[in-house]
Amino acid sequence: MPSSWSPSLRFELQFTGENINLWGEKLNAVLAHADQAVAGWLTKPLTGNTALATANAGDDEARAAMLKFTGGAGPFTVTLPAVSKSYLVWNACDGPVTLTTGAGATVSADAGDIVQVLTDGGAVKTPGYGGASIKDWVSAVAWSYNAGALPAQSGNAGKVVTTDGTNASWQALSTANLGDYATAVKGLALAFAVAL
Repeated sequence: MPSSWSPSLRFELQFTGENINLWGEKLNAVLAHADQAVAGWLTKPLTGNTALATANAGDDEARAAMLKFTGGAGPFTVTLPAVSKSYLVWNACDGPVTLTTGAGATVSADAGDIVQVLTDGGAVKTPGYGGASIKDWVSAVAWSYNAGALPAQSGNAGKVVTTDGTNASWQALSTANLGDYATAVKGLALAFAVAL
């Protein structure tokens, strides 16, 4: 019986008794591919939509653990293999990159984003809460006190956002904001003096 291939990472699975006197070379190839799958980088310049290349038992793009996309403004679509896998993706392009398997949900990484993506072979998702990506969850929930928007920033240089528990606003930093600072510093100074 001939060798077969692991479904997600395309490692060569040798049949018992096969490859006599070649098993060391074959094992080293699998270990090199495992290294790429766990800690390897792929930098891929994008000039248009593309699919990551795959190859049974050979070097391939889709096996890398971390993907860095470079290129122009796009937008670009990158098709991942329809197998279970996770990637750390760095979009170093000037525009968005959408990751898909061609079926199910997709993930769009904005220019400069570094995101973790996972696929079950169909949908591509990012880690998140309540069904939303972390980025969307922060926008929708963490800032929900003001319908997801901070007070206007224009004309507020050097100020800090404060809240009364209901409304947020920009205010100049004052000594009142640091009321317990002097007491805290004295306590640390005393503790440091005793320690010496």
